[in-house]
Amino acid sequence: MGTVAPTASDIDARRSPAAPGAGGDRGIFLIGYDTESGDPAVTRPFLQRMREIHEATEVPATLFLCGRTAERNLEALRPLADHSLMDLQQHTYSHVLLKSVYIEDPQEGVRFVRAGTLEQIREEVRRTTVLLRETLGVECTGITGPYAYYRGLVDRPDILEILWDEGIRFVRSWGRNERDWQPVDLAIQPFFYAVQGFPQMLEVPIHGWQDISLRKTVGWTDHAAFLAGVYPYMERAAAERLVFSYCTHDHSSRRDDPTMAITEALLRKARDLGMQCLSYADYYAQRV
Repeated sequence: MGTVAPTASDIDARRSPAAPGAGGDRGIFLIGYDTESGDPAVTRPFLQRMREIHEATEVPATLFLCGRTAERNLEALRPLADHSLMDLQQHTYSHVLLKSVYIEDPQEGVRFVRAGTLEQIREEVRRTTVLLRETLGVECTGITGPYAYYRGLVDRPDILEILWDEGIRFVRSWGRNERDWQPVDLAIQPFFYAVQGFPQMLEVPIHGWQDISLRKTVGWTDHAAFLAGVYPYMERAAAERLVFSYCTHDHSSRRDDPTMAITEALLRKARDLGMQCLSYADYYAQRV
């Protein structure tokens, strides 16, 4: 599936998938929505439909919110702030990358996207944490790194230190393979950044394909092909008692799929497989 599994020298020796809290009897399903659109006409209907399908399936969800997106949609977010199925975390304020990426995309060619400075990263994280606390009463402890990166933050203790200082305790940053592309193999399971000096900072990788990349690859309207690209990861996670961590977005979830039928199918698949469905915050609490 196209990525190099970490070695003991790369990362903290992670728990066995069979260890308590790692994968459960039938695996664990985590879904996180990178909520980053600048257009409330995109985000608000997404929030409404997302809530409906999660309530119907009783599957928890995590919203990784860009601060500027949260500011533009506060009234739509307020009912989710204390919703039993909803977990609100962050995605920086304005989608500033934590690490630069050199993307070798077979369809669009090579692209380079530069990271923010350390000062920018600290300000982006702090600003969003304060915003969520003061407007929604949410204490943010998790972040998705914009774009996601190969090997997460294993080589960036300086960034981990900033995140820890700003109250972040779990990150979703390993979401690309050695070409800074996708997919990411399920062998990359959640691990703590103990080797880097942060034994309670948990990395929860993104597995398989991020939704936008796969839908562009198979075609936005070919829902069956998209599901055929995701289901094998879920089935393997259930069979091998692994964590499957899935990334989707507010602006892509309803594109050519206004009822979010794809997302609902994934939620129901997780239930049918008997997977334990958790928010990212609850998964972190289970591991610590």
